Amino acid sequence: MTTVLLKQHISKVISDIEDKDFLEAVYTIVSNKAEEMSFILDDEMKKDLDTRKANHKKNNSKSHTWQHVKKAALSQKA
Repeated sequence: MTTVLLKQHISKVISDIEDKDFLEAVYTIVSNKAEEMSFILDDEMKKDLDTRKANHKKNNSKSHTWQHVKKAALSQKA
């Protein structure tokens, strides 16, 4: 069965179900999958992260302590 046919069949079956608990469970599954898909990195993003990671391991990147970041964020709040 193709993806399109699966989607159509699932939609039809779900439209006939009245069990609220079951529908909420399905909604949770579908929502989690949608969230998961929204964080997929493309090749360019992966390459950038690999470069940043390599630079960090070689101590070629600037990093800050949590205290420093927190202080800077709070000072810009005003």
